[in-house]
This record gives sequence, C-alpha cells and structure tokens, in this order.
Amino acid sequence: MVGYQKDDIMTPNQKLIAGCVSGMATRFMTQPMDIVKLRTQLQNLQALDKKKIWFRTTRKILREEGITAFWAGHNLGQIHSILAVTSQFYIYELSTKYVAGLSQDKGKRSYLFFLCGVFSGCCCATLVLPIEVIRVRQMLVKEQYRGLFNGAKAVYNHGGILAFYEGLSASLLQMGPSVGISFGVFQSLQPRILSYFHDCSSGQCVHTSSNTNKPEHLLVASTIAGSVAGFVAKSVTYPFDLAKRRLQIATHKEDFRYQTPSTSRNLVKCTNLADCIIKTLKKEGIRGLYRGWKVTVCKAQVTSVMSFTTYELMCYAIRELES
Repeated sequence: MVGYQKDDIMTPNQKLIAGCVSGMATRFMTQPMDIVKLRTQLQNLQALDKKKIWFRTTRKILREEGITAFWAGHNLGQIHSILAVTSQFYIYELSTKYVAGLSQDKGKRSYLFFLCGVFSGCCCATLVLPIEVIRVRQMLVKEQYRGLFNGAKAVYNHGGILAFYEGLSASLLQMGPSVGISFGVFQSLQPRILSYFHDCSSGQCVHTSSNTNKPEHLLVASTIAGSVAGFVAKSVTYPFDLAKRRLQIATHKEDFRYQTPSTSRNLVKCTNLADCIIKTLKKEGIRGLYRGWKVTVCKAQVTSVMSFTTYELMCYAIRELES
C-alpha cells in the first residue's frame, strides 16, 4: 500500500529502490506519448487543424523524423523519471509517516495525507525542473539540445541560469495538487477494490503476513485505481500543465544550423503564468486551456498505472524476499 503503514517491514531505502524501478519502467513506456503531447500543446493553432491534432502530429513526426523521434531525449527522460517518481514516493512515504500520529480521525488523516502529496509534488517539481526544461527542448529540436551537457549549455546561453527554472510557478501549481490528488484517489480506491478479492489474511493462502493480498489482485486493483487517479489528477490541473510547457520554451530560439521539424515551429510562448492563461483565454477560449487534453490524459493514465503498479509489485517482491 502506498503511504505509511504501521506494520510495514520495508525500510525507506527499499522503497527508494522500488521507486527507481518504477520510474525506469514508466518512462520507457510513456516517452512516445510525451513527445506527441508536448508538440500538440506548443503548436500554433493557425498552423494546424484543430480536429484530430494528436493524430496529425503523430503522423508528421513519423513521416519527417522516423520512429526513433518518439524516444528523443529518452536518456535524459530516464534521469528525469527516476528522480521524479522516486522523490514523489519517497517523500510521500516519509511525510505520511511523520503526520500519521498527529490525528486518529479518519477525515483529518485523509486531509493530512493529501497535504503530504502536495508537499511531495512541490519538492519533486523543484528538483526535476532544470532537467525537464532541457528535456522539453530536446523533444522539440533534438540536434540543437543533444545530450545533457550540450543541452544545458544551450539553455544557459539562451536565457542564463534562470532559464532552468522557467515555468516554476506553473510547475508548482500543477505538480503539487496533481500528486496530492493522485495519491489521495489511489489510496481511497485501491483498498476498496482489494476488499472485493480473496482476503489472504483469512488463513486460506500461503503468503506471508507482510503481504496480505495476492499479487494478481494487487495488479488489478493498482491498475484500476492508478488509471482513475491519473485521469482525475491530470484533468483538474491540466491548464497549469499547458502553461508550464509554454513557459519552459520562453527563451528557446530557433537555430538555423539545425533542422527544425515542422511540428516544432510556430510555437506558442509565454513570459509568465498570468500572461499565459490570459492570452490563451483571449485567443482560444476555455477550450484553449485544454488543448492536447486527450493525449495528455491518456499519457497520464498510462503513467499513473505504470508507476503505481510497478511500485506496488516491487514492494510486494521485496517483502516476500525479506520474509
């Protein structure tokens, strides 16, 4: 179970390992969707038909850049994902352990655990933002920002040290509530789903007392709960995700020494969060704040399912080995 459990035999370091494995598996599976999502969010609407924008973008990337383009920036993405997923789970586990004894009231504990999720999301956003800025630009123009050090140098040359924290306000407003909602929904749904399955604690199964659910039941419950958690969290915070991406390319300048894909031209840029929201509303209306929502939500669901399920199954395996 995600979050502090009084009788859990796992150490913080073991949960850190589970988070690392979860981050690596999640990034490999979701990188192509991240590429399509990013370019969908940043393209100028005048340059592309509004209908089936994600399908058109996918087809253009495949035709112009080849299938390997869907894993552009993947190495940096792995670093980003490992840091992001590990920090989210690790900080959440530690913070829920700290607040668990503050109140025995179920309602108050749920609220405190939600705040732990928000805190975890904000810490994660601050930690990974410099890498995320480089990665976002790599996914737009791979050659211009190739490699970690070359990419960092290019970002610095265009906007100085502050360029690495472009979109920080939007990132905090998006990641904090998103992680809080995601953990909250997952923790609420997963136990309810597991309750419908066979209860190993009845003595009818051979698993150790540290694992009270069968792995197949854990897989199904985590998949369903993770999918719902990803959908709700991303839908609620999506406008900030859109603004964050547009802010992260504020100082990006097209370099004519490198070939820029057509899906990475005519980009929408913003200088600050308020400016981004207001301009989008004026130009595109409320629907503009949800441009690219479909592919983003699909990606969020896959990400959430992969991260929660892999994390839970890794924790299960570690408990079995320990006992």
